[in-house]
Amino acid sequence: MSLTFDQIKRLVQGLSMTRDHELNCNECLDKMAEFAECELTSKPIPDSLEAVQHHLNICGECDEEYEALLTALQHMNKDESGPQEHDNLHVEDDE
Repeated sequence: MSLTFDQIKRLVQGLSMTRDHELNCNECLDKMAEFAECELTSKPIPDSLEAVQHHLNICGECDEEYEALLTALQHMNKDESGPQEHDNLHVEDDE
């Protein structure tokens, strides 16, 4: 099996991003909600969660999970802060 130049380039880039200690996917998922809360509230990412950001940068599957979580939380926040549809309904009595 021979690799193309682009495949080799991506492998080298991926290797250059590795660290001595990295989170695995399960560890990343365990801390993902806390990380999302920081992002949604525009709080700085604490050093204890920097490894989550790094993992998301190199793991496409976890990044997809994170984006889905972030989208769901944003929709929940929007629903909680906006007027509720049923609060604005007016029911007329036909009697």
